[in-house]
Amino acid sequence: MLRLWTAASVSQCTSVIFSAGLFWMLPLLRVSVHCGCSMRQLPQRWLMVSIVGYKKGQLKMLSHAYDRSLGGRDFDEALFKHFAAKFKEEYKIDVYQNARACLRLRVACEKLKKVLSANPEAPLNIECLMDEKDVRGFIKREEFEQISAPVLERVKGPLEKALAEAGLTTENVHFVEVVGSGSRVPAIIKIITGFFGKEPRRTMNASECVARGCALQCAILSPTFKVREFQVNDGFPFSIVLSWKSDSQNSAPQHTVVFPKGNAIPSVKALTFYRSSTFEVDVLYVDTGDSQIQQKISTYTIGPFQPSKGEKAKLKVKIRLNIHGIVTVDSAMMLEEDVEVPVSSVNEALKDATRMDTDDAPSDPSGTDVNMQEPKSADTTEGGATAAENGAQDPEEKSVPMETDAKVEPSKKKVKKISVPVNELVYGALPAAELEKAVEKEYEMALQDRVMEETKEKKNAVEAYVYDMRNKLYDKYNDFVTPEEKEALIARLQEVEDWLYEDGEDETKGVYIAKLEELKKIGDPIEARYKEWTERGSAVDQLVYCINSFREAALSNDQKFEHIDISEKQKVINECSEAENWLRERKQQQDALPKFANPVLLVSDLKKKAETLDRFCKPIMTKPKPAPKPQTPPPQTPPQTETQAQEPQTPEQQQNGAGATGEPASEGGAQEASGEQMDTDKPENFAEASA
Repeated sequence: MLRLWTAASVSQCTSVIFSAGLFWMLPLLRVSVHCGCSMRQLPQRWLMVSIVGYKKGQLKMLSHAYDRSLGGRDFDEALFKHFAAKFKEEYKIDVYQNARACLRLRVACEKLKKVLSANPEAPLNIECLMDEKDVRGFIKREEFEQISAPVLERVKGPLEKALAEAGLTTENVHFVEVVGSGSRVPAIIKIITGFFGKEPRRTMNASECVARGCALQCAILSPTFKVREFQVNDGFPFSIVLSWKSDSQNSAPQHTVVFPKGNAIPSVKALTFYRSSTFEVDVLYVDTGDSQIQQKISTYTIGPFQPSKGEKAKLKVKIRLNIHGIVTVDSAMMLEEDVEVPVSSVNEALKDATRMDTDDAPSDPSGTDVNMQEPKSADTTEGGATAAENGAQDPEEKSVPMETDAKVEPSKKKVKKISVPVNELVYGALPAAELEKAVEKEYEMALQDRVMEETKEKKNAVEAYVYDMRNKLYDKYNDFVTPEEKEALIARLQEVEDWLYEDGEDETKGVYIAKLEELKKIGDPIEARYKEWTERGSAVDQLVYCINSFREAALSNDQKFEHIDISEKQKVINECSEAENWLRERKQQQDALPKFANPVLLVSDLKKKAETLDRFCKPIMTKPKPAPKPQTPPPQTPPQTETQAQEPQTPEQQQNGAGATGEPASEGGAQEASGEQMDTDKPENFAEASA
């Protein structure tokens, strides 16, 4: 459940969203008259009048009036009393003495009312109403309105009350909408038209508008659906008052209206109480004359709590009117004030100065208020002296404030909140023990329903198995069962079928399960033989394909199998031959047996043999080729320059480091070294320069 909502608000929401598309930009006032439908199962009827103002994207409930004992059911009752008296006079029967006759006459009167809403006159015919007598009647619309005059006189009351509460006149209303099955009575439309001076509209389905509004509200509240933004500012149709007694025993109860009529939904109010012990708060309706319900809603016991210092505690009680229109005491908090000791800013400054002057002050290792600092360095001391000599302010003097600049901080009040327990007693609700019993009884009934459904399923399973097995024995199972077994099983199936319609009509779930297992114990072997026969062919083909595939791969001269050793291939061939011989032997045995005999070549064995062969041969035949060895590149000789090729250096020149021109080796060596470092990309130019 997402929300509880009044029928008036639901119908107004439906009307605005579906039928007010042309007036989105105009602020309008709308009156909705909901005349409740006549329901034979529930003796409920009502007439609700609501006035709303709406504009683009929002709706606001202005007033709400109702008559809980006025609706379509009252017109049915007027017709019922009229024809009951008429039949007693004409046919000498009293329908009040027969409950069945009363029910049939009420149904006929409801149909007659619907006929009179569109026709000026209508007949009434009922066969064998009572004492095997057929009755007939006839009524005109004028006569129907005359006998319904006391009911019609009460229609104007809610209309006038709704306008008065909204502070409007009939000229302020833009249009009127009527919904509900009872609104089809022409006399009601005539009264509404005369009161407002406007013809009522019927833009909505009178019987389904509430259901459509509930569906729309569910879509608005649900995060699953994306709908157009539309705000409904609903108002509470009742006034709620809180009542309590003061601490003094002889004082009269006090009360206050926390949620007046038309208060916005949802809403939260807070009340402050000064109490020294546990107390009670009652939630009541202000006026119950029209609602016909008891005035007291609930009682809340707030406490126990322990006030500090023996004084009265300050309690803040939060009252909530939730989205469902239900009033509850949400919470209760006890507030205690703690005053903090004021702290002077001078003391703080003196403490800071003491922390900074630790070099001159004697250290006290036993104290905890003194924070020791590291000693100052020589550079810092010299810098400080230089600054003092130049007239700058000493940083140590700057840290000591003057007494005249002291500021005393004001005292602070800290509020401590303590939760207080709240106990609820709702009048008219089931006690906790009875509610728990009802829940347990509901679980028991749900369990019984589930057992009944499962019992029906098992009974149907037995019946279905009997019919299905009997048909298959004469059809596809005929060759897989011996004549003796077939005759015995058919007789057993017939016996179970007779038992189902006689002694086994109303048995327990366990009995049906046992019967089904007994039948399956006889029929499962037959079904298994048929299943083996139908699936054996495909399983044999799969095994033969597996044998031939691995054998051809082992005997193949394809290059992709050259790396596999011959001995490994021979193992594959031997395994395939062994599987083939096993298959040939088992198949010969199976072919020699009749279909009704238990098979020797099972599908499960064939699949297992194929899996074993695949698991042995596949790793051998899918062995990857070994990776080729990397080739070592031939050694490369470094290139020689022309000068080195034509004029080789003597050993003496190489030892002295001199060139062919006899220049000092230091300069040439330096140039050669520098040339090798700077111009490694051009060795030919470097050789010419050195030459």
